[in-house]
Formats: sequence, structure tokens, C-alpha cells
Amino acid sequence: MKKIVLVLITALMGAFVTNAQPARHHGNPEQMMKERIERLSKALDLTDAQNAEIAKIYSQEMEAMAKERPEKPGQGERPDEAMMKAHHEKMKAQREATDAKIEALLTPEQAAKYAEMKNNEGKRGHGKKHGGPRHEGARPECGHDGCCKDSK
Repeated sequence: MKKIVLVLITALMGAFVTNAQPARHHGNPEQMMKERIERLSKALDLTDAQNAEIAKIYSQEMEAMAKERPEKPGQGERPDEAMMKAHHEKMKAQREATDAKIEALLTPEQAAKYAEMKNNEGKRGHGKKHGGPRHEGARPECGHDGCCKDSK
């Protein structure tokens, strides 16, 4: 009987610990936009006017991307690869245009930090677990073919 009670208590504690994990805001574009602005504001020490302008720019980007979103294929169908590639190119161009608009609002010091932030975005792939950013000083023993091992 004591074992059963102990197992139940352990299971309940595990459930509480699992529920205590912070929730991510996947799928809520407005919340994601707000978080992007807050991160930028904190990192770049933006003024209220800059925050307001960046919010407008991100809103315009969201609207433009929503208009460009391709139609979903029917049940069990995959989207055409050429169509998806064209869509990705349009989205990339949209993000670059957004970046250019944001950079135009920033002071030279802020623009330098923003450029550094953009350069570091793609280097978060491995983090501390594998010795640092992807393709730069990651440990060869990581076992991920092509990213950590020398391919020279």
C-alpha cells in the first residue's frame, strides 16, 4: 500500500513539474511581434518613437506575408516544390525590406548592434551543448554530419 501511495505521489509531482514549464507563444502573431519589439527595444535601447515605428513596420510585414501565403493543398497533398521555393524567396525579400526600414530608423550605434544581432541569428544552432555556434568551433565529436565535422 505504501508503495502505491509513493508511486502516485511521484507521478503527481512529475505532472506538476511538467506543467511548470513556461509556455511558448507559437501561432500568435501579435504576441510574437510584441516579443520581437521588446527584445529589440531592450537590446538596442530604443526610444518610444522608434518602438512605435518598428511596431508599424512589423505590422506591415505581417500583412504582406499573410497576403503572400500560398493556398494550402488538399488533404494528403504536398505543395509544389517550385511554388514553395518562390514563396520562400518572396518571404526572404520581405524580411530584407523590413530590416532595411528598421535600420533606417536606428542611430549608427544601434544599427551596428542590429547588424551584429542579425549575423548571430543563424549561429545559434548548437549553443553550449556542442561547443558554440554552428560551423565555428563546434566539437567534431558532436556527430552531426556536415555541420560540425570538417568537410574540407
